Amino acid sequence: MGRRQGGTEGSVREDPKGSGSWRARLPARLDPARRAIKGSFPSATEARRALNETIADLDRGRSTKPAPANRGPVRRLAQLITEYTTDRANDGLDPIAVNTIRDYTELLKNVIGKGPDNLGLRPVKDIDSPLLDAWLRDLHRLGHSHPRVTKAYALVRAALAWEVRQGRLAFNPAREVRRVSTKSGRGRRATVDPVLLPSWQELALLASHPERREDRLLILLMAWAGLRWSEAISLAVGDVWPNRQRLSVRRVFTWSMSDGAWVVEEVKGGNADVVPLPTPLWSALLDLAEDRIIEDRIGGDLLFTPTRFGHGRKPTMTIDHTNWTQRVWQPARKAAGLDGDPNAPTLDPRRRAIKIKDLRAYAASVVVDSGGTPYEAAALLRHADVQTTNRYYARAQSEKSQDPARAALRVNHNLTLAERIDALWTAWSLAYPDESRHLFD
Repeated sequence: MGRRQGGTEGSVREDPKGSGSWRARLPARLDPARRAIKGSFPSATEARRALNETIADLDRGRSTKPAPANRGPVRRLAQLITEYTTDRANDGLDPIAVNTIRDYTELLKNVIGKGPDNLGLRPVKDIDSPLLDAWLRDLHRLGHSHPRVTKAYALVRAALAWEVRQGRLAFNPAREVRRVSTKSGRGRRATVDPVLLPSWQELALLASHPERREDRLLILLMAWAGLRWSEAISLAVGDVWPNRQRLSVRRVFTWSMSDGAWVVEEVKGGNADVVPLPTPLWSALLDLAEDRIIEDRIGGDLLFTPTRFGHGRKPTMTIDHTNWTQRVWQPARKAAGLDGDPNAPTLDPRRRAIKIKDLRAYAASVVVDSGGTPYEAAALLRHADVQTTNRYYARAQSEKSQDPARAALRVNHNLTLAERIDALWTAWSLAYPDESRHLFD
């Protein structure tokens, strides 16, 4: 608003400033909320005249004084998101995972509720589409990545939609914000291919380097069965089938900050399933399972056990990712020559060090190398749709050009997936006998 204009009582201001439109507000003695009278006026003089007439009518009883305003606590976006997260976590039919709760809390703290344009402090009633559009542009300007901005906006939109369903908001302003995609924008967001597919020899070097048998088995399991880290370290002794070369993937352990305890959750996307294993790997895992003594406690049936217990505020039950990475993964990838080459071309994935997650790309390549389809690769990785497999994993197949032996191999299409994986394991172990000879010692 513009500067208040002179007068006996109340106020007259240009609203918005520079518009040439004037509004008048009642004095506090007549309306503690100091609400504006009806209408806008082309000049300050006319607005003052109308205000004085309204005040006179109220003082003489010719008009009814405004009802007291309901000045309850202001409902802000941060409070809304917190309540939305709690409601989703306590949903008896389909509660969100502990990791999702942690992600929501982190986004609220470090993206939505941070910076000069702290959206979390905004009253919910004041949030509109232009405000959200400006906020999104500011997030990019402040250096937040595109995926991070997308996640933060999705959380805001979902929370506002929940507020509408609760009957506290008339409509969701986030629905009117349209995010466009342009060629230049996609070019600015272009990054190195996030998936690095190790060659046969590189995997043999990776898997054979650790001294402990359990560490070698863990690498082989993620590479040949396509398990995520959290799934592999959460396997139970009973998940290894005793009579068939199969493995049940059905749970993950997660540390709950709110409960201060470990909890058991379903695997990512709820896609629990059974995956085939190469026979030699299955036999080694079965031997490991038979050596385990099952304890009557949460996590007492773990197939892979940690080497140390307790650190900081989060006691260790499963293998600690940081400790295992420093102790096992980093020396193994260095021995395999996969610790990154800064002189490689910009778009070459080998410019960076291989990640544990990249072993899932190897699992997808096992299926494709053995003559399988992308749909079979998606089933092995337990993706919700084949597009994810094609986008992130099948694309890494171009890397097999560095491995002529594997590029030339195709297995009989009449075999089942499990039989083809067995045949591929045999070919791999025979190609690098020195590295594979002591994998299960």
